[in-house]
Amino acid sequence: MIYSIRFLTLYRFMKTILISGGAGYLGTELTQSLLKKYNVIIYDSFNFPWIINNRKKIKNNNRLKFIKKDIQDVSIKDFNKVDYVCDLNGIPNDPASELNPKKTWDINYRSRYNFAKKAKDAKVERYIFNSTCSVFGHNKNTVFENSIKKPISTYAKANLKAEKKIYKLKDKNFKINILRNSTLFGFSNTMRLDLVINIYVYKLMQKKKIMIDGDGQQWRPFISVKDICGIYNYILQRENFPSFVCNLVAFNSTIKLLANRIVKTFGKNKNFIVYNKSNFDKRNYKVGSKNFKKLFKKFKFSNFSKEVRKLNVKIKFYKIRQNSKTIRMLYYKKLFA
Repeated sequence: MIYSIRFLTLYRFMKTILISGGAGYLGTELTQSLLKKYNVIIYDSFNFPWIINNRKKIKNNNRLKFIKKDIQDVSIKDFNKVDYVCDLNGIPNDPASELNPKKTWDINYRSRYNFAKKAKDAKVERYIFNSTCSVFGHNKNTVFENSIKKPISTYAKANLKAEKKIYKLKDKNFKINILRNSTLFGFSNTMRLDLVINIYVYKLMQKKKIMIDGDGQQWRPFISVKDICGIYNYILQRENFPSFVCNLVAFNSTIKLLANRIVKTFGKNKNFIVYNKSNFDKRNYKVGSKNFKKLFKKFKFSNFSKEVRKLNVKIKFYKIRQNSKTIRMLYYKKLFA
């Protein structure tokens, strides 16, 4: 009886976090990470159902609740007793966003802005908006938070407009953190095999060659799913953290150097790398973050080789393959058909 009272008291005073898009690639892992210390509500349509189908396998699942709903149908009541929101919503990458640009603008900009407004009206304390370094598009020099933005895709343009408008909602009672993610990599139970590092590791596992668009000299920033989860935890544990915009990058690399690094990690030779010169990738940006150094002084990024080796092991173990479940463009192509 004493144990039950203590448990109920602890549960009552735990902060509650709503993760919109929480059933996706990042959301699935972030949910499991945050459940260690918080009550979590996943707000999602659950088109990728791993997390809702495997609830009993998840640690601390007694703290986990679901709202099966599209963000376009959000109401203030959905944020009842919610302390923090992690907004991971949206069509997730450049190719998928171009399948239906109007839909991308409706979801990634208009609906996400409306979602943030409803959260503010409901007296949510902190709103963490998941954005992208793709807003920089093509820049010759290293870019920082206040550098000129040159978005190329609909995905990047919609995210940039959303982050600007949402950031204006901030005040002393509604803290807003705009996190511009680099290209993600690493394992998730809701896996994606349309992200460059994940694709390259998968191809080598299949004993197939890595295909690089263009000459591979284009720069790109990268960060692991594990590190993003750590950064969210870092923010949420510091109630006095201010509102801010921050680029999140563990390292920068040209695509050519990245491919060579992955090939070397798995003991393969450079013959596994080929170039598609007819399909040149226009995106090119090397990212830095002045704000990260100020705000996350004690944060340590994970080891790259360790994360890609883990990715390799997990893909094999779960027998993950490229299909409409793991390639978002194929999924949205079906959805928009």
